[in-house]
Amino acid sequence: MKMPTIEFTCYDKQTTENWRPVLAKKVVPDWWKTMKVQENVRGHKTQTIRSCPAMDDWLKTGWLICAKKDMQVFVSEHSSNSRTDPQDRLSSPTHPAGQAGHQFTYLSKEDAPTKDAFKMKAPWNIITPPGYSCLYLDPFLFQNKYFATWQGMIDTDAFNVNMDNSQIIFYPKTNKDFVIKAGTPLVQIIPYRRETWNASYITYDNQSWQENRSVRTTHRVGEDGGKLKTMDEWNRSPELREEKRHIEGMAGAYRRIKYWNEKGRMFKENGMHPSRAAKIILDGVKKRRTRIFVGLDAKLLDLSQRLFPKNYQKTWPLIFLPMIAKNQVLKKPLPDLPEEP
Repeated sequence: MKMPTIEFTCYDKQTTENWRPVLAKKVVPDWWKTMKVQENVRGHKTQTIRSCPAMDDWLKTGWLICAKKDMQVFVSEHSSNSRTDPQDRLSSPTHPAGQAGHQFTYLSKEDAPTKDAFKMKAPWNIITPPGYSCLYLDPFLFQNKYFATWQGMIDTDAFNVNMDNSQIIFYPKTNKDFVIKAGTPLVQIIPYRRETWNASYITYDNQSWQENRSVRTTHRVGEDGGKLKTMDEWNRSPELREEKRHIEGMAGAYRRIKYWNEKGRMFKENGMHPSRAAKIILDGVKKRRTRIFVGLDAKLLDLSQRLFPKNYQKTWPLIFLPMIAKNQVLKKPLPDLPEEP
């Protein structure tokens, strides 16, 4: 099945080169990086949030749009006014609090009036294949204390002309002016395929519940192939707790039995910029070449198959490791693309 491609488009060469959306798995909070899978909590060694598949997937799924530079936000202490600096080219008109019935606030209504939602214009417009939309989510695990991102979903296969989906909406969490620092994650973009769903509601008996738990939570298989204790039984068993302490870096049963696969691996940004690929193809057609190789990796793979027809796969690590650095250049557009109109 062909991998769908999400296109981040803009009209500014410098933005393309210096302010690209980044894979979420490449930008995780510092506290997440330093946290251990197991910690002593209230006197007992237990798994931390670092081992939770749901949190791991949330952090590493999709792309993040981060602040390109420091951005000033003005918040009125005694009124609903809040907005980005009107002199900033990324500034956008606010959504007055009345548009949402004065219902949304991160501040106590006794302490401060309900605030307007302030906005900014990200320089990126998003285009997805037919049938795909995008979730715009608050990167809340980064512990931003100044604002929350308004979440929503957009049919980015339709609402994608010029800058249709580039607006990012925020609510202030403070009653004072603040600065959004460069590099701050602003919104998490997760594409998804629109499908029609149905629901069924089923009641199982207690025996089925016990059997399912044994199958789903047994994290290992014995050397003789026999099933060991379930995780539930394992946690309750005094003689097995000592064994548990010696398992280093255990992030739950999920990885060990391939029951869970990290979702961050599903999102990539391989390949050269389309403008470079198009130029190679057009040049090859003009020169009437019978074979056109798009990229150095394609040339090297072809050469490896010719030189080592039986064992060419063994040469691939030697090819792809150097290409990682090279691809960072090829992903950029050609230098003669037009500037923002």
